[in-house]
Amino acid sequence: MNNKPQKFASSDPKYAAIIAALRLPSDQQEAAINKALEAADVNRNIQSKGFQLNHNTREVSYYGELLPAPLAQKVFSLIEQNLPVTLLEKFWENLKQNPSYNSVRELYDFLSYKELPITEDGCFLAYRGLQDDFYSVSGNLQTKVLQGTVNSKGQIYNGVGEHIEVQRNCVDDDRNNHCSFGIHAGSWDYARGWSRGKMVVVKINPKDVVSVPSDYDCQKLRCCAYTVVSEVEVEITSAATDDDGNELEDQSFQEEVSNRSEVIRRVQQYLTRKQDQGVEEVSFRAIQSCFSPDCPSMAEITDAVNALGYRWFFFGEKKMVDLD
Repeated sequence: MNNKPQKFASSDPKYAAIIAALRLPSDQQEAAINKALEAADVNRNIQSKGFQLNHNTREVSYYGELLPAPLAQKVFSLIEQNLPVTLLEKFWENLKQNPSYNSVRELYDFLSYKELPITEDGCFLAYRGLQDDFYSVSGNLQTKVLQGTVNSKGQIYNGVGEHIEVQRNCVDDDRNNHCSFGIHAGSWDYARGWSRGKMVVVKINPKDVVSVPSDYDCQKLRCCAYTVVSEVEVEITSAATDDDGNELEDQSFQEEVSNRSEVIRRVQQYLTRKQDQGVEEVSFRAIQSCFSPDCPSMAEITDAVNALGYRWFFFGEKKMVDLD
């Protein structure tokens, strides 16, 4: 590439994408490989978006401002999961709108406990444990609810799609008051302990966080608004999700990995069949033909043979697999 050789081990995240690119017509391969390699120089791409990374200290700066450790960790997680770091930009913008210095600093404590997913619209996800009818376990008739359904006990209905909002000055901003007024959310571990039948994912704008009580290892927070996005049975592990809480993945990469696995599987199947027939040598071209009419490239066949651990050699200009 660019008159210089580049090596990528099969364990490299971009390996499958490079192999897949070689399946394209020859005049399209270079552009496809260049696209696959764009993420290889992470620092160069990240810096063009205002981020500066120090891989040794795990520190991240955004346009010269050092990010708190939980947000720096989020940047590295996005990179490791092949997700765009620009997802953090909207979160940072929303966080800046929070009117309370203490609320912002306390939110970092909450995010430090266990990394929670951020969403494409700059919010983050947390969890709520509810009664079986989707009402909150406890209630407070003194809290002024601006949006949402409240029963006679002050409990709030948390059905999927509900947006809950209370007056901000009705939320206790003193973190030393552990059990107090305001709407709550927490980590998976914390919320599961409160569940009386239902667990839901809620999306919270960082500007709406009011306080993070110091008990429970800062696993819970009080806020003035959130949206219930879904029921949940298992903890979300993705670094980021879409606005509806669905996990984001590098779909193109996942498809390439899947395609490579299928090629390897079919090559193994073909070679095993030939071995059972007593065949000692098979040409790469013959392996390629068994996929007809949708034949993989010679590079993909070579990759599969190597991955399976077979020995191969040249017989004239032909590449042959040794099955003996």
